[in-house]
Amino acid sequence: MTPRLLAALDAVDRTFGRFTCAADNPCTHCYGDDGIPELTVPGVLLGPDLLGSLTYRTPSMFEDHAAMVRRILPQMARGLADGTVHTFWPADHCLARTRWRGWPDDQARVISEVFDAWWEDLVTAPEPLHPVSQAFATYAAVSGDLARALASWPDDDVANRHFVAVSREWLDDLIVDDDPIDVLPFESEPTVAEIMSAWYVTTGADRLRGTDGALADLAALLGLPYDERMSRLYGAAPADAPT
Repeated sequence: MTPRLLAALDAVDRTFGRFTCAADNPCTHCYGDDGIPELTVPGVLLGPDLLGSLTYRTPSMFEDHAAMVRRILPQMARGLADGTVHTFWPADHCLARTRWRGWPDDQARVISEVFDAWWEDLVTAPEPLHPVSQAFATYAAVSGDLARALASWPDDDVANRHFVAVSREWLDDLIVDDDPIDVLPFESEPTVAEIMSAWYVTTGADRLRGTDGALADLAALLGLPYDERMSRLYGAAPADAPT
């Protein structure tokens, strides 16, 4: 881990390490009549399966979802950093569904910094502990700003290799106006595809140009209307193009 990430995790511990929540805060149908007694004691570690469940459980399953998130934040943040908390469902991450940016300034700053530091640490690692696309989607979902997340992609050799790799996946979806990652509420405006396509046209294509010219040319096509895009790619009428 980078020194920045280690310092950010320590700040999370200092800021949130004393928080607790009621044992019966989570749904007792899901977690039993006694709830989760460990939540009432600050700093007591939760089992990995329980931590993962709480990290992605629907907010309506809690009497006070924000209180639960504050309680598990130190362990959850370290779990993301060491790869033991997964990133399979980015839009369902507890911080993506909590209005943490409206929390007290000291708490919001700590959360913002730890996720910025985690993303930077992960995407500059030759062998990241999470799939880069899923980690990026988690970072974007938690930050609540997909355009900012795209703009934050570090410009170094390792991060650029990861960018080329995920672009090969993402552009397959973007070229047909599909969302390549799940980070925003259903039917949001603008859509994930619209935000990402606009960024590729203005920035992403240029970043790809030095490493993969064909991929850069594909990204540049996102600035064209769908029908013209399909015609350029396949020489086909829209009805004959892939869907």
